[in-house]
Amino acid sequence: MVKKIAITLLCTALGTSLYAREDISESNLFIGLEIDSTKVDTSTEVFLTDQNYNILDSAKFGATSSSVIEYGIRLGAEKEEWRTTLLYSYYNNEDEGIEETMHKGALLLDYFIWSSNSTDYNVKPYVGAHVGYMNYEASGDLAGYGINQIYADDSGFYYGAQAGIAMTISEVVQLDLSYRYSLTSIDDITGEDRISEDRWVNSVYALDNMGSIAFSINYFY
Repeated sequence: MVKKIAITLLCTALGTSLYAREDISESNLFIGLEIDSTKVDTSTEVFLTDQNYNILDSAKFGATSSSVIEYGIRLGAEKEEWRTTLLYSYYNNEDEGIEETMHKGALLLDYFIWSSNSTDYNVKPYVGAHVGYMNYEASGDLAGYGINQIYADDSGFYYGAQAGIAMTISEVVQLDLSYRYSLTSIDDITGEDRISEDRWVNSVYALDNMGSIAFSINYFY
């Protein structure tokens, strides 16, 4: 809970800095909703050991998760060439016996490389970068032992790049389609739990990267 509160406070701080910009009066402010199809690359290795850390058994869980729906809320400001967006998103997935949950807060900066300048449907492709802070938790049943094991529960920064197309369909509504790729500092997570007098469960978990296809609707006010 403390980590989730920290993410919320970070979002608030980023939002405050966004609106404190001197040129905010020259920007078009917007609020929006986002839905993503996200894949996460992870790896988990679990070891059953005795009190002397001799390995008695081990199991390894792999790799890329299936596509999972991620939901987000957007708040930002857009000018002719630049757009700044504050994003909070939530992700939950259960795949191969592992349940993953993520809470993420990020600041996105986009540059519009071209504009159709149409009064009806203004199309603007863009490229950009993002940085954020996230909480990641992974848990599951330890096969053969009937134990619910938390493999990872940690927070850290993530960063990456995005590219997409924004299309304004009216004076106040904008549709946005993009692909976002992120790397994270959450890796080599270790955990240890005692399950009997002479048995321990040790786990090593790594969160490598995330890829998302994002669709959003922005409302200008």
